[in-house]
Amino acid sequence: MASCCAGLLCAIVFLAAPVAHCQDSTAAADPNQQNQSAQPIPAYQSPFSVGTDDQNTDENSQAVQPDTRPLTGAQYISMENVSNQRSYWQPRVDVTGSADSNPEESPTNSGWGSWTSFLAGVDLHRKSGTSQMMLTYTGGGMYSNESDVPNGTIQELGVSDNITFRRSVFSVFDQLSYLPQASLGFGGVGGLPLTGIGSVGLGSGFTTGQSVLTGQGQNLANSSIAQLETFLTSRSSITMTGGYSLLHFFGNDLVDSGDIIFQGGYNYQLTRHDTVAALYNFSDFRYSSLSQSIYTHTIQGSYGRRVTGRLAFQIAAGPEVAIFNQGALSSSAPGGTGAGSSASNSSSTHLYWSLNSSVNYQYQRTALGLNYSHGVGAGSGVLAGSLEDIVTGSWTRKMSRTFSSGLSAGYSRNSALPITSGQASGQNYDYWFAGATFAHPLSETVALNFSYQMQYQTSNQTFQIGNSSGTSVIRHLISVGFSWHQRPLDF
Repeated sequence: MASCCAGLLCAIVFLAAPVAHCQDSTAAADPNQQNQSAQPIPAYQSPFSVGTDDQNTDENSQAVQPDTRPLTGAQYISMENVSNQRSYWQPRVDVTGSADSNPEESPTNSGWGSWTSFLAGVDLHRKSGTSQMMLTYTGGGMYSNESDVPNGTIQELGVSDNITFRRSVFSVFDQLSYLPQASLGFGGVGGLPLTGIGSVGLGSGFTTGQSVLTGQGQNLANSSIAQLETFLTSRSSITMTGGYSLLHFFGNDLVDSGDIIFQGGYNYQLTRHDTVAALYNFSDFRYSSLSQSIYTHTIQGSYGRRVTGRLAFQIAAGPEVAIFNQGALSSSAPGGTGAGSSASNSSSTHLYWSLNSSVNYQYQRTALGLNYSHGVGAGSGVLAGSLEDIVTGSWTRKMSRTFSSGLSAGYSRNSALPITSGQASGQNYDYWFAGATFAHPLSETVALNFSYQMQYQTSNQTFQIGNSSGTSVIRHLISVGFSWHQRPLDF
């Protein structure tokens, strides 16, 4: 019980980090710098710090404008849209040491070990005419002192570009990660925010979703999305969105999957802050080594409320029809290793409910975030389709001008769908993670970080990770590290 509570306190920071990092990238320069020479882009602060009310008062700061993302688009709506009039790039380096109670993520517990993590990256913004592009990249590795624990490679990329026309906006998004562990609750770098994951802000229906612990082993997840929003009137618009996401595992027998996505929606702005919408979503889940697929048809009504700089809330709910097909795939399935066509195809139809929601709130030095989604998913590599519940939450606070803290937590449940006899009937996975991180800037560009994180997974049936099997796995990480983020550089 004590270890579980300690884990809960530690992992809560890892989720808080991405929220705080996003807010810092849009915050103005430190108040101590406001009397210095003009800087169109604010100086870097700790990735865990939270903006204050007076941060946008500097006339040389980025201009904060109301968020204009469509409610039926691929991205979550946000509290604000930061308009940069200059192009810039910002390099960064992070070095972290971690003590790990179970470095193999083994159900039988592999004993304490240690990691040294090194990351380098760059954030880039380019504004040119009607185009505004954002790019963030992180690369590095995790190195273990245990001979039987493999080293890991980290590669992450997030790209978004919006091209504005007279009555429409065309957008492209790409979100890629190459990680040594499952992405949800990933804590291998001491609670530091990996800006590639989630940096584009894609909604839950447009990502592959790795929400089950699968042990050490490289995996590749990528989502590529194109979107066109056309304005019918000053208050209404329609969106057409399409793309493809994939999840591929290396060096193990987990199930690779791909998802073809299409979504269309209608948005209507009721008031300055309130928007309503209706949408239709189609997904086609396919598996590289299984002769089966899942088609889903989802209709949702949606409501969103935005208060610039304070609140962003959205919720969408409705029925989801899932069609399970067996013996319907060919070698064209993701990865090129399909089982081939079958002469005896079969299908069945099932009705579920779906819900996607997100809320972000900021007041002075404190920020809160919460996301919840429910619906049919690919299965995270361990199930050939699952009914997913995923909830994540974060709290960040700038305790003082030199000290920041954050808490984060998450829970996911994956329940097997009745699609194939090769899948354990009724199996489900319950996964919790939580943590805490504390950041203390040592200078304008260097910070010292401390974090603790817990990951815990259980199942109603035996599962296997590596060479060991069991019904539960638990892991604790204690980390300390240094972060160097250069001031943004114009180009």
